Amino acid sequence: MPKDFSGKNLRGHNFKGQNLTGAKFIGADIRGANFTNAILREADFTRAKAGLQRRWTIFLVTISLFLSLISGLMSGFVSVWVGFFLTPDSIKYYTILPGVVVLIVLAIFFIATIRQGIGAGAAAGAAAAAVAAAAAVAVAGAGTVAGAGAGAVAAAGAVTVAEAVAVAAAGAAAGAAAAAVAAAAAVAVAAAGTVAVAVAAAGAVAVAVAVAVAVALAVAAAVAAAEAVAVAVAVAVAVAVAAAALGIYIAWRALAGDEKHAFVLKIAITFAATGGTSFRNADLTDANFTEATLKSTDLRTANLTRTCFRNTEKLDRARVGKSILADTRIRKLLITGDGYKKSYFGADLQGANLTGVNLNEANLKQANLSEATLHQANLEFVNLTETQALATDFTEAYFTGACLEGWNIDANTKLDRVDCRFVYLLEYPQPGTGDRERRPHHINKCFERGDFEKLYKKIMETVQILLKDGINPEAFVAAFQKLMREFPDLTPESIQGVEKKENDVLLTLKVPQGTDKGKVEKIWDEVYQARLEAQRQAEQLKAKDQIIAIQKHYNDVFEDLVKAGATKNLNLNEFVKFLTPPPVNVKFINEVKSTSESKAMSDQIDQSRKIEITGGTVNASGAGALSLGDISGTVANTINQLSDSAKPDEPGIKELLTELQTAIEAETDLSDDDKAEALEQVKTLAEVGKNPQESTMQKAGKTAMKILKGTIAGLPSAATLVEACSKLLPAIASLLLLP
Repeated sequence: MPKDFSGKNLRGHNFKGQNLTGAKFIGADIRGANFTNAILREADFTRAKAGLQRRWTIFLVTISLFLSLISGLMSGFVSVWVGFFLTPDSIKYYTILPGVVVLIVLAIFFIATIRQGIGAGAAAGAAAAAVAAAAAVAVAGAGTVAGAGAGAVAAAGAVTVAEAVAVAAAGAAAGAAAAAVAAAAAVAVAAAGTVAVAVAAAGAVAVAVAVAVAVALAVAAAVAAAEAVAVAVAVAVAVAVAAAALGIYIAWRALAGDEKHAFVLKIAITFAATGGTSFRNADLTDANFTEATLKSTDLRTANLTRTCFRNTEKLDRARVGKSILADTRIRKLLITGDGYKKSYFGADLQGANLTGVNLNEANLKQANLSEATLHQANLEFVNLTETQALATDFTEAYFTGACLEGWNIDANTKLDRVDCRFVYLLEYPQPGTGDRERRPHHINKCFERGDFEKLYKKIMETVQILLKDGINPEAFVAAFQKLMREFPDLTPESIQGVEKKENDVLLTLKVPQGTDKGKVEKIWDEVYQARLEAQRQAEQLKAKDQIIAIQKHYNDVFEDLVKAGATKNLNLNEFVKFLTPPPVNVKFINEVKSTSESKAMSDQIDQSRKIEITGGTVNASGAGALSLGDISGTVANTINQLSDSAKPDEPGIKELLTELQTAIEAETDLSDDDKAEALEQVKTLAEVGKNPQESTMQKAGKTAMKILKGTIAGLPSAATLVEACSKLLPAIASLLLLP
């Protein structure tokens, strides 16, 4: 029976690793409780109060006051430098320009921080300080070179170098002061609320002003007249207050969710969650936190599948790690349930509890809703284009007007009792027609109750594969045969449709319920692409062989003409024109090859090579069948020209190739065409074996290896040839020095 802790004081209690499935914590005080690694499936934390215990709150407020003290000291330091620069004295021989430069650097830092964040402000301030320092050094150098009669300028230059360093120090101190105030304020709010941040901010300003005034008075009194004292004090106070105020502003914007200052909030929450309620790595599947207070709570790496956060308080002050709660949009949606007309483009909502949410006219394009629950959710006119909805619960949801173009659902997607009158299958109207593929098609017709579920149940039982640039027959056969071996329930009758989509072909396969569709697509792509690559390599070899054959032909003609003395009756120009081989257009050969590979099934495929699906088998057959007898004999003769192994107990290249040839010829799962192609590659490897050091032979050997690997890609893993190649091909590659 589930445990009931409702209304109890559980501050600091240790539940680490316990199985508390279904336990009730309704209205309980769980501040400082430890639920790390606990199993809390279906646990009820309604109106529970999480967060820090009082002693931790006091400790963190103390930390914030300490940071305030540091920020005050930093601000005072900055103000002293500025006051000093703006105070004329008898030592200086020129104007108050250095003080003005410091003020400009600080102004740049403040403006950049407010507009782009403290990181950008620090960069801008550093750049400005560097420019000022460089200019100061340049002045110093100019003063030193001035020579006789310019002693004053030289002295001024020497002082300017020191002041250049002071400019950079003042900018750095201002940044540190602002960051310290921001951290103090943010930690105070995260830990104890706005009262603490008021105390921290007031402390920062008070300390800054006190330090600034005291030091500024001392410096000014020592080096200047009474009017200088007034200037120094006024500037010092102004700079101190400005630095403290900037820190408070950063903290305020960070706590308001401003992304430019997000790192300040992140640091504050990290501190505040220390000692707070911990659900780290806990299983909170289907847990309920309705109206709970979750300030200073650690939810990192917790399983939040279908966890309910409706109307929770201070969830933005919890430490959520990389969970879906890290996205401000999603966090607000989970808390308020209001996503009306909002954009969640590409959002990760996997496993989210969206029961009853209002997503009317929302944009969920390319979002991930897998394993989420949208029970009774309002999805009218929502954009679900390319949305992942695997194992998603849409029970009793409202779907009227939703756009479902390319959305991905499976057999575990629940569409029970969905309320839907019509849907659209296209996000944008077709050009020239304005049609968005409404279903039902007629504008005056609507789905009856249950029609939508029946319609998409068919879709959930199919896998659609897009074949770019049409169907390649041999690759199609190899891929489908591999699927039938991996999924025995798949048969040629599983092909529901082959639809032409411009230059592409959409293949629709019916699969049994529960089939891993991702695995089906993965296997298909691996085998299909491997066969395409093998054919491409083979075509390149054939093109190369044709070029060599043409060149050899004309060389033979030349030799015959010379021997026969036929050149006597030809002038030189005619002779050269007759003997020059016509240029071989390799680009044209490749274009013809590419076209032959990408012909569509309907009118683009060569009818001499076609796909036949009969009697439960899939074959590619036609007029191009090859005789294996002649090929085998040629391959054997080429292999026999190689030398025997020098070591009787270790097979050489000749013995390995002979074994590979035998394995290919004996493989029953390999068609005659594939055997012929594989044997041709064995012959190529035998030719490479005659001169493995030659670069062209190395290239031919690499290509032959790729084709052989592509040929066996569609075979079952238990096939004899697959097992043989796993041993033979690496050994052959090693002996032929192939990578």
